[in-house]
Amino acid sequence: MERKLATTAPQKIQRAAGRPVGSNRQDSLARILPAARKLFASRGFAKTTFKEVGLAVGMTPAALYAYYPSKAALYQATCEHAQDLLLGQYMEAIGEGGTLRDQLRRILQAGARAHDEDSSITGLLGAITLEIRRHPEVAELMLDRQNPTFELIAGAFAAAQRRGEVSDRATPEEQARVVMGAATGVALFQYGLQRSTMVDSMEVFIDLIEARLFE
Repeated sequence: MERKLATTAPQKIQRAAGRPVGSNRQDSLARILPAARKLFASRGFAKTTFKEVGLAVGMTPAALYAYYPSKAALYQATCEHAQDLLLGQYMEAIGEGGTLRDQLRRILQAGARAHDEDSSITGLLGAITLEIRRHPEVAELMLDRQNPTFELIAGAFAAAQRRGEVSDRATPEEQARVVMGAATGVALFQYGLQRSTMVDSMEVFIDLIEARLFE
């Protein structure tokens, strides 16, 4: 979650800590977060440094600390920004209606297209659970945080259960977790091998969950 700057005296102290004079916060974030995403995706949380992120956007580490008080806070903001890049497309996919099968197909296809445009989204988001387990400072910020993307998809499963489209032997949350976890596995496998497009790989996964793989 991005931190709002104070409008009183502490704001002057923050600017003195290294923020470029006359810089616009939103413009700066528009440069910082994509650069951080690419570094966290390729190098992981442990090996990514404030210095590297700063160099990527022409900032000193002190200037970067004026936006984020720690590397874990920067990581959290970067993950939330990446999720937001997908959330709007997922909301549109569900909003178009149809059965859960139709909605999931559109969601998975949208995520695959986003990966093919910028694979760092997959590299970052696919590793979140591992980073949480490895780094207590990341877990403290992210383990119990609200995940609007997951809640949206779990809500779609809940609606499908009410319509009788899917089994109610598991909760909507469990169903969403398994399907999206499996999709993330496909995405990470493709991210590592880079031997085909994500759209092609995801079509095979869609065939699998729609029981068309063995036709």
